[in-house]
Amino acid sequence: AGPRASGPGPASPSNLAYVIYTSGSTGKPKGVEIDHAGAVGTILDVGRRFAVGSADRALALSNLTFDLSVYDLFGLLAAGGAVVLPAPGEEKDPGAWLARIESAGVTLVNAVPRLVQLLVERAERSGRRLPDALRLVLLSGDWIPLPLAGRIRALGKDVRAIGLGGATEASIWSIFHPIEEPWPGIPSVPYGKPLANQTFHVLDGRLDPRPVHVPGDLYIGGAGLARGYR
Repeated sequence: AGPRASGPGPASPSNLAYVIYTSGSTGKPKGVEIDHAGAVGTILDVGRRFAVGSADRALALSNLTFDLSVYDLFGLLAAGGAVVLPAPGEEKDPGAWLARIESAGVTLVNAVPRLVQLLVERAERSGRRLPDALRLVLLSGDWIPLPLAGRIRALGKDVRAIGLGGATEASIWSIFHPIEEPWPGIPSVPYGKPLANQTFHVLDGRLDPRPVHVPGDLYIGGAGLARGYR
């Protein structure tokens, strides 16, 4: 037998947890270094806000190169829940996702709006409902169509849709907004309010705060910020 480990190594919250590359939409893809404190902060805050626990099961649709997968895996396992994977060859089949949600008792779906929309459209076309066990749909990573949350609620029983946002450089998510009934005249889902120990500011080119209802650039701050680029 080989030597046994004597105990935890000299790790700290500031140690590197993972490197995930940006999409490259602003140029060459860059490796983002996220530390343990940033990732754990997001995971624990989201779990606390939405009471994620040992009874929850998440359908993991995101590729491991995409940071939504970090929550699928560690968010559920940290809470004592389970991670449900599509069967091999069914990763792109919304009909198979729907069957898997039902057969595995999935309670949480965390995915980009496009994939959730495919799931909803499949259920609508086939005249099926979302299983009663599904209670939470987390939407992030892209523009959220205004009618999507209403379509989700119409197909499910007591299911909530939550919009989340942020950047790869800020530990999965930095901001959240429960999507309830739409407001008249609002063209899009509001971006929301910051998660715990994170900040969001709307600033001008001189980094001065913009007045309410005046456009500006979004700046993320707080504990979720990455260590830097690899």
